[in-house]
Amino acid sequence: MKKSILLLFLIANSITSFAQEISFKKIKLSDTVALSNQMQHLARLSITEGLSELDVFRFQLIGANYNKAISTIKKQLKETPKKESLYLDLYLRYAKAKLTKNFKKAFRESYKSYLIASNDVHVIDLDKTLILRDGTDFFVSNFNDTYKKITSEKISITTAQNLVKKYFLKTVFSSTRDLFIEEIKQDHKRRYIINDSIVIPTKDGAEVSVVLIQRRGKPTSKKASILVSSIYAGSNETGAMLAASKGYNGVITNTRGKRLSKGKIIPFEYEYTDVYEVIDWISKQSWSNKKVGMFGGSYNGFTQWASMKNKVHPALKTIVPMVAIAPGIDYPMENNVLHNYSYSWNFYVTNNKFLDLEVANDFNRWNNLKNTWYKTGVAFNKLDSLDGQVNKLWNTYMAHPSYDDYWKKMIPYKEEFAKINIPILTITGYYDDSQRGAMYYFNEHHKYVKNPSHYLLMGPYDHWTAQTKPEENLRNYTLSKSALINIEEDVLYQWFDYVLRGEEKPSILKDKVNFQVMDTDTWMHKPSLNAMTNDTLKLHLNPTKKKEFYSLKPTTNTSKFDLIVDFKDRKNMSNTEYYPWPLEKSKINKKDGLIFMSESLTKDVIINGSFLGDLEFEINKKDVDFSVILYQLTPEGTYFHLSYYIGRASYAKNREKRMLLKQGRMNTVHFENSKLISKKLSKGSSIVIVVNVNKNNNAQINYGTGKDVSTESIKDAKTPLKISFTGNSSISIPIWRNK
Repeated sequence: MKKSILLLFLIANSITSFAQEISFKKIKLSDTVALSNQMQHLARLSITEGLSELDVFRFQLIGANYNKAISTIKKQLKETPKKESLYLDLYLRYAKAKLTKNFKKAFRESYKSYLIASNDVHVIDLDKTLILRDGTDFFVSNFNDTYKKITSEKISITTAQNLVKKYFLKTVFSSTRDLFIEEIKQDHKRRYIINDSIVIPTKDGAEVSVVLIQRRGKPTSKKASILVSSIYAGSNETGAMLAASKGYNGVITNTRGKRLSKGKIIPFEYEYTDVYEVIDWISKQSWSNKKVGMFGGSYNGFTQWASMKNKVHPALKTIVPMVAIAPGIDYPMENNVLHNYSYSWNFYVTNNKFLDLEVANDFNRWNNLKNTWYKTGVAFNKLDSLDGQVNKLWNTYMAHPSYDDYWKKMIPYKEEFAKINIPILTITGYYDDSQRGAMYYFNEHHKYVKNPSHYLLMGPYDHWTAQTKPEENLRNYTLSKSALINIEEDVLYQWFDYVLRGEEKPSILKDKVNFQVMDTDTWMHKPSLNAMTNDTLKLHLNPTKKKEFYSLKPTTNTSKFDLIVDFKDRKNMSNTEYYPWPLEKSKINKKDGLIFMSESLTKDVIINGSFLGDLEFEINKKDVDFSVILYQLTPEGTYFHLSYYIGRASYAKNREKRMLLKQGRMNTVHFENSKLISKKLSKGSSIVIVVNVNKNNNAQINYGTGKDVSTESIKDAKTPLKISFTGNSSISIPIWRNK
């Protein structure tokens, strides 16, 4: 104890100005009392200059100045919208409970009263924020790791501030998590009747698990049902609760083998029959009015389309697929290039009856695995050998590199779309990883059904925010106010009320295709995708140089542009910047790929749609995985990532049939499955494209032998790839010109 007092005395007398350092002596993290005292004194000594008011109260709270912290938090609560105050409400009750003799009892009672006084939607938001996205374990490890890395006996003010902020998160959440989780769960039981023990047998002898959630205190008349079909067992209850709070029956079904169902967990392969049978079961229940709507994102979007492969159940009245993946098309490969992010996902969803969060968050394992694979140059089909654990589903993916019968049986295929005659609302985002899957369904449905009741809603959203509610900033880009719509709680249920209850259609759906124009505060509404554009900006690769850039010109030329990639070189990677994160940056890697820039725009234009291209080139290999990145170079000199394409040349013409390139001869490859976007390009901007070959640790490496790419290895990298693009190569950018 004397040692701790001496330590605190040294700290207290070590700081006289902001520029000075603080004496610091590490203690054992297991000594929680000494650690708390140390952080308390750091919080009191660390100058808060430059910190936001939200950070100041963290120092007040850790410094045990609870009354001041309460006053600061209350002020922030007055200035913060209710839906954004979830954490502040928690901090307020934590601070108040610290003033009592029995912290746990006081916090529990306070939080219980707070929940009872909150409406259904707010409590659901609390569950999604504090339970489904529980960050406690991360907060604990983040502080501990930071603390352990300190080696000096003096630390700067900045380091001290960083420690206090991280300790704040660690101590608040580790001391309250069990309490608020239990109270939220008890509050759910007060509001809802939850039957989570339903198991339905399937016609082929398997079974699926079902959860039914209904609002207590509501009339017992038959209601329409909102169904979510998901492989993510245990993570969709809040969605069903929201449905129940809106006056529907909330129903969840999980992939066979998940939750309470016996048998093997098999993703993707049986949803097309199992979901149909669950809809049939719902239609026959005493609480059902024989009307079913479905919604959900990603895998849960795919299941909606899967349910209609053979026929549309009479009770299924509408679907709202958000960011829906299309197996074999945009997952686990993109334009036939197999990415390795799905490798860990397979363990995450199949290791147990619910979800293996520990394996999903084992970032060291997955980063080490992909780095080891890249450095050693072993074949892609040896990935699980390097990992030391068999990944059967991964091996199945690699056995089906083209869009063959394995993939086709999962979702409607060609003419099977013709029978789908229910209203549909597709939602996706410009930066949604599954955008091309969502657009595949939209395009195929329109191809085989004349003028279907199928609406599209798009904006500057990613895979998560297109399912929920956009935030003010996306990957360092500030969204316009008009883009900040509440998709999950407002638009979704306006649509269900429209279809299932005969109420007004959502006001944002003014036409079949509805999209927010980035860098404006407006939406556009068009009858079709084709109507989004009224002009095309076609630009050819041109040899004229502007500093490090080749040019983009409207006319063809006879020049050649050589790109050489040595697959044996594992010290370097190529095409590492194709993924749009962040959206805007001050520079790009001008030594990676071939870079072309257009003349400055003389007027504002809007890029509306998916850019496409025709690449003419001579190559010394039989195949290549290539990419084209599309940037806006703004008048201010920053690079805005608009869109990209990545794909395998041998499948560019037909994803179902591989057609190898003509080695040593001229080839023309047409591509058109790039990411769709809408954004104003201001006068003075230029178009910049990067044409590149994919060679990095995130996806297969195509060595160009013509063999199955998954079996190729660095042994096939004897001769560097040389690809010579001609001036006939072009990109076409769909635009809208205001007339």
